[in-house]
Amino acid sequence: MDIVDFLMQRTLAEIDLELNEMSDCLITLRRGHIFTVETLDGHCHMSDYYEVDPYQSYLAMKSPPVDFQLPPTCPTCRSPITARRYGRVVKRANLDILEQNVASNMAKRLEDLGPALRTIADELPGLKEKAKKLKYEEAPLLIDNLSTDLRTNLLGEKAKEIMPHAILTRNGMTKYHGLSNAEGKEWFILIHGLFNLYKQMEFIARTRSSHELTRLGDGSVVGNMNAPKQQAMDNVHKNIGQPPHKADVRYHVEAFLLSVELRFMLGEIAGSRVEGLTITSNDDKVINHHRLWASFVEFLYHSCEVDCQKATTIAESSSSSRLAARSTIQGLCASFERFRFSLLQKRKEHIRAGAFNLSLRDELLQGIHDRVEAWNVHLEKVEDAYLRSRPSKTMRELLEERQWFKDNCRVKVERVFREVQELEKHVSQDTIYQPVSLQEKADIVKAFNFSHRGHFYNCPNGHTFVIADCGGAMDASNCPECGAVIGGSNHTLVSSNTRALEFEEIARGQGAEASPWAWAAAA
Repeated sequence: MDIVDFLMQRTLAEIDLELNEMSDCLITLRRGHIFTVETLDGHCHMSDYYEVDPYQSYLAMKSPPVDFQLPPTCPTCRSPITARRYGRVVKRANLDILEQNVASNMAKRLEDLGPALRTIADELPGLKEKAKKLKYEEAPLLIDNLSTDLRTNLLGEKAKEIMPHAILTRNGMTKYHGLSNAEGKEWFILIHGLFNLYKQMEFIARTRSSHELTRLGDGSVVGNMNAPKQQAMDNVHKNIGQPPHKADVRYHVEAFLLSVELRFMLGEIAGSRVEGLTITSNDDKVINHHRLWASFVEFLYHSCEVDCQKATTIAESSSSSRLAARSTIQGLCASFERFRFSLLQKRKEHIRAGAFNLSLRDELLQGIHDRVEAWNVHLEKVEDAYLRSRPSKTMRELLEERQWFKDNCRVKVERVFREVQELEKHVSQDTIYQPVSLQEKADIVKAFNFSHRGHFYNCPNGHTFVIADCGGAMDASNCPECGAVIGGSNHTLVSSNTRALEFEEIARGQGAEASPWAWAAAA
C-alpha cells in the first residue's frame, strides 16, 4: 500500500480518521493519489508562502520566494497538483512559467532582428546619398508655426514605451514635422525598410510579462486611488505581493537600446537630407524648408535621449545595474549627436547670414569645452554608481567590474570624445567670412558672362565654386576655403556637392539660357 504520510512513513491504513488533527487530514489529488495535509504542505513548501508558528499553524501570508518556481506535482505520478489549498503556490509558479515564455519569445524576436539591422547598416551609405537627392517640395507650414509640443508630448506619454512609430509615417512627417505630403511620401519610401524594423522593435518594447499584466489588472479594477479598496490593495502588494520580476527586463531594455541605434541611423539619413539642401539661398521658403528638416533631425536625437532615460529607469527599478549603465551611456551618446548637429546647424545659419565671426566661433568652441567637461563628470558618476551597485568582495572582482564598464560603456564615450576633437578642429579652423551682397553676386555672374546656365555649385560647407566650359564636372579638386572635395568626373558631380541655385537664378535673370546638357537640366 502506498505511503500517504512521508514524514512518519505511514500508509493509508495507519491513519486514524477519528482524530481531529489537521496534519492527519487527507487530500485526494486528481489521479486518486492520497496524502496527508502535512505531507503535501511540506512537498509544496507552504512555509515559503505563509508565516508558521512552532505548532505548524499558519498565521499569515508572506512574500513568496524570489527565485523561479516550478508548479508542484504529485509525489507519486508527477501530475500537477490542483488542490485549492495550494492555489497561491500553483499560481505563482504558473506566472513564472509565463514570464519565462515571454522572455524567451522576446529574446527570439530580438535575435531575428539582428540580420535586418546589419543589412540596414550596410545600406546606410546608399540611403544617405538618395536622401540628398530627394526632390525639393515647398513646405506647407512655417517653422514658427510648427507645434513641437505635439510631438514632444508623445515621447513622455508612456513611461515604459519607446517613441511611437506614428511619428515616422508619411502622414506623421506632415502632421508632426511640417513637410509636404509629396516629400513625406518620398521620404517614407526611402526609409520604409528601416521603419518596418522600428515597428518590430516597438512591439517588443511594449510586450509585458505576466506578472506586470497581473499587477496592472489589479490596479485597473479600482477607480479612485484614495479609495479604501485601493489602499488595501496597495498594502497587500507592499506586504505580501509578488516580488518584482526581471526575466523580461533585459529584452525590454535591449529593444529600447536597439531602437535608439536605429534612430541614430535614421538621424544620419535625415542629416544627409539637410546637407543636400542649399544653405546659401536667401529665399524664405527655401530657408524654412531647411529649418523644418533640421528640426526633424534634432527631434530624432532628442527622442533617443528621452528613451534612454526611460530605459535607465526601467533597469534601475529591477536592479539591473549593467543595463542601467549601458542605457545611461547610450543617452550620453544621443546627447552628443544632438549637440553636434545643433552646433553645426547654428554655424551654417550664421554663415548663410554672413554673421559668422571670431566672437561666434569662440562661443561655439567654448560650448564644446563646457559640454566635454560636463560629459566627463557625468561619466565618472555613472561608473561610481555602477560599482556601488555591484559590491565586490575581492580586488579581483572589483577589477573585473571596472573592466566590464570599460569594455561596454567607457569605450563608447571615448569614441564620442574623439569625434568631439574632430568637431572642435572643424570649428576652430573655420575661415571668417564677410557677407556678399546680392549686387556683388550679380556682378560676379555678369563677369563670367556665361551664355547658358549650369556652372555654379556649392561645396558641402556652402562655399560656391564655378565650372567653366560646358559646366560639367570632369576633374575632382578641393575647396580652397575648407578643403572639401569638389568637382567630379565624366560630367558627374560628387554627391556631396550641390547646385548653387541662387547664382543660377541670377544668371537666368541676366538672360542666360537653359543648358543643352543633361547634367545641367535642373539649373
